[in-house]
Amino acid sequence: MVNLLNKIKILIKKRHIILACFLAAITLFTFCGTEQQIVESNQQVYLNWNDTVKYVGSQVCGSCHPDQYSSFMKTGMGQSFHFATNDKSAATFDHSALVYDTLNNFYYKPYFSNDSMFIKEFRLSATGDTIHIHTEKVAYIVGSGQHTNSHIYEHNGFLKQAPITFYTQKGIWDMAPGFEGGYSSGFNRIIGHECMSCHNSYPDFVKTSENKYRDVPLGIGCERCHGPGSEHVKRIGLGQKVDTATQIDYSIVNPGKLDKELQMSICQRCHIQGVSVLAEGKEYDSFQPGKPITETMKVFLPKYDGPQTKFIMASHADRTAMSQCYQLSDMTCITCHNPHVSVKETPLSKFTDTCQNCHQNTEIGQILCSANKDDIQKENNNCITCHMPVSPSIDIPHVTIHDHYIRKPLTEAQLNEVEQFIGLRCVTGNEKVSNLEFAKAYLSYFESFTSDPLALDSAEFYIQKIANTHNKAEQFIRLHYLNKNFDKVLDASKNLNERKVKDAWTFYRIGEAYYSNTNFKQALSYFEKAEVIKPYNLDFQNKLASTYSALGNWEKAKKIFEFIIEEDPSHVQVLNNLGFVYFNFGETEKSEKLYNRAINLNPDYVPVLLNKVGLLLYNQNKIAAKKLINDLFQRFPENPKVQMLRKQVIL
Repeated sequence: MVNLLNKIKILIKKRHIILACFLAAITLFTFCGTEQQIVESNQQVYLNWNDTVKYVGSQVCGSCHPDQYSSFMKTGMGQSFHFATNDKSAATFDHSALVYDTLNNFYYKPYFSNDSMFIKEFRLSATGDTIHIHTEKVAYIVGSGQHTNSHIYEHNGFLKQAPITFYTQKGIWDMAPGFEGGYSSGFNRIIGHECMSCHNSYPDFVKTSENKYRDVPLGIGCERCHGPGSEHVKRIGLGQKVDTATQIDYSIVNPGKLDKELQMSICQRCHIQGVSVLAEGKEYDSFQPGKPITETMKVFLPKYDGPQTKFIMASHADRTAMSQCYQLSDMTCITCHNPHVSVKETPLSKFTDTCQNCHQNTEIGQILCSANKDDIQKENNNCITCHMPVSPSIDIPHVTIHDHYIRKPLTEAQLNEVEQFIGLRCVTGNEKVSNLEFAKAYLSYFESFTSDPLALDSAEFYIQKIANTHNKAEQFIRLHYLNKNFDKVLDASKNLNERKVKDAWTFYRIGEAYYSNTNFKQALSYFEKAEVIKPYNLDFQNKLASTYSALGNWEKAKKIFEFIIEEDPSHVQVLNNLGFVYFNFGETEKSEKLYNRAINLNPDYVPVLLNKVGLLLYNQNKIAAKKLINDLFQRFPENPKVQMLRKQVIL
């Protein structure tokens, strides 16, 4: 073996590349030896890492592996994403299926009609009359129903989340995670690539957009853990089978043959959800089973002092890694979990036996547990009850899961300790984290998880330490944009090497800074640069068209606004903006229709309501205008534009 590898190295040095690759392939498929040798050899290149290898779908896998396929499709992963049909919903739709958003004064009613699911949003007046109603058809259900069912609707490939979720454990409907506490965005929360890349198999994502998809698979499939299967299927079809009892089949990844780190990387890809910082040139679908997750991304989680009881829902891998059981053994996720079998169908003894296989005093034949013998018997030797207690997560309401931080039960005093946030920690391996990565992590943490300005202070601390001038400028632009300090955004942009900019948001933020200073010509140039990188980011397009409007180029603005509405007819801001363009063209009937469409989608969007007042005044309908402005003043008394317009209308 050693001699053969040396020959290969010599051949490569002589640039006999084709022959070298051929010999290397022979080495891969003829290697045999002990189990330890097999595990060590998995650092070799798997053939399905090649970008020419395609995904074939789980049904193709099932044709040769029917038992694994059949049981896997019943797991939470297999049931993670599907069309919104009655048989796929775990929810109840009786009289209790009604959610009231008390802070935003909307009711939500989910219902089925002819096996199609709908969610109706409505508002009642003080006298009980319906004064607003808007209904969306649900396209997909997210979640197996073990914990939740959330809901997605779709317009022309653009996916957005509906504002209510069914919480299975309590059997109740309530606001979706992140929509509670007055933070509801109605039907406008986009479903980005990061979300879809964990809650489903890899979709055909339009990468020049934020939330547009050409095709969406149904459920997490076999190839998320094994890698794309076309090469494996081809070789099996040619009769090139491998004795996997003694060899590794390098045409497909078998996670069970990987070492601990690489095996855990597969689980960590989705079971450590936090702040993800992508590696240079990587996307959310770049991860390949068999490679370290850090080649694709590093994931950061908020950490707290004290008893460490706070955790987010999808942090199983991190909580497990905190356990001494994990740190002092070869334990991985599949030590306890068979990924092909649903947790619901796994007997409790499978988990307790795993514990007892290690925690056994062979001399006395008893389980090493400090609890009272009677208490142990009372729990039927169930280690899980005490050492992995059922606990709530800090990000998903109405849901409890087993805390995967395996440890002795906490005392009452420990449980009552106040936990303080101490910072973000990279939880995907021990590799050095750069100042740039820490800066990005804190900026993303502020954007997505908290409004605490201390997160931005931490980001600035790391930005100051970035050596590369361009990278430092790009992160300062983001920091100052989040702080709404647009003058500093422009100052930071002077150190930017624009030819190196790959993130369209950098150009967009500079454009916003110029726009806020009414330098519309400069703003236009940066919005155009952002649009070139991501032409299907409709918010970028909206801002570009708005800038054309500010410059008086109404025709250009109209063309872009119409493109956006053709792509996504539910874009409230654009309906309003296009209505204003038509108003300036004197086409008031079209303007009114667009304003009404926007109001129907969002009756609290103040800009369109103000424009509607202006249109009513233009049409000499002063009575309706006064009624609308008085209603606005009652609902938004602190809004300065409402106050000013009310004075003008009354006068």
